[in-house]
Amino acid sequence: MTDTTTTPNPKTIPTPKALSPSSAACFKACPQSYLFQYLFNIKQPTNQALAKGSMCHSALEKVFELEPMERTLENLQNLLRKVWAEKRLSTAYRPLFDYDTEEEEDGGGQSEPKRNREAERKWGMEGLRLLENYYELEDPRLVPRPNPIEREVWVNAKLTINPSLGVTGYAGRSNTTPTEPSDGNDAADPPGGDTFLVRGIVDRLDYVAAPPSPRSRRTTSPDDEMGVLRIIDYKTGKAPNFKYSPAMNEKIANDTTWQLKIYALLLREMMASTNSHRRQKASNLQNLSGEELRLLRLMYLTSSSETNGAAKYLDMDLGETQEERDRILQNVHGELADIWKNILRLVETQDPREFVHCDQKW
Repeated sequence: MTDTTTTPNPKTIPTPKALSPSSAACFKACPQSYLFQYLFNIKQPTNQALAKGSMCHSALEKVFELEPMERTLENLQNLLRKVWAEKRLSTAYRPLFDYDTEEEEDGGGQSEPKRNREAERKWGMEGLRLLENYYELEDPRLVPRPNPIEREVWVNAKLTINPSLGVTGYAGRSNTTPTEPSDGNDAADPPGGDTFLVRGIVDRLDYVAAPPSPRSRRTTSPDDEMGVLRIIDYKTGKAPNFKYSPAMNEKIANDTTWQLKIYALLLREMMASTNSHRRQKASNLQNLSGEELRLLRLMYLTSSSETNGAAKYLDMDLGETQEERDRILQNVHGELADIWKNILRLVETQDPREFVHCDQKW
């Protein structure tokens, strides 16, 4: 006889609390990988490439703490050496260069895994070369103050499930303008309660001159030139190779700048917010507005052998007008909302098999 009074299984797949650019991209690429990493919290261990990226990011952040003329290549590389010296034996990084079985004695007579010092030295030299590439692309001594206006800054916003209710929602309608509120809604506290949190860390924000255009040259004088915000993200992987058809090259550019578009959307929402806590960790943004948010830059520290591995920029202009920019960000808002709804739908099934697998190895 079957017992029909058994207690239902407790919930096994938790509901996520937020999205990030990386988690959203992970879900797009492989829902099952998202399930393992972000819901079951089964993280892939740090590898040498990720560690190198983290160390380079740290050095590139700290170099701007120095006076401009102290931002030499030697000092930049020494910052990498310093941060690695502090973290190389930590739990996260130590296994990267430990042999699996051989042990050696430390100064106190205690046994510890033997280090593969040659592999560690080679890895360190690769990191120093990436910083040298950066220095050939951009001399930090020449970056004018107050830039960077922000470094490693958290950005976050509660986005509406219905994208048309967000700050950029007017861009999808014909009867509103950027200066009109969308149905009277406040971006800091969207109505209806149907929102989801998106957050991430922006590597760097600069305030730069707006790019010239035929339209602006006709309507403004040099004295009227406006400044705009540029979002910068450092990449230690190779720059994409635009050697394909125009349509494919455009797709590659859009895919690689998607993360920066998310940051731009979050900043746009934050700057429109009347709720001060959105800006408390980005104090330099308080005197800026979303109308100044325009340029995106991926700074790749290396590229293919065809270009001798040189560092490269990948720039994107969101548009000369506010409506052009917000139309792009409105599309990104819609993509994120769809991802969030799809995640909640799969969580509701409480069936891990519903998260489609991919060929990613674990």
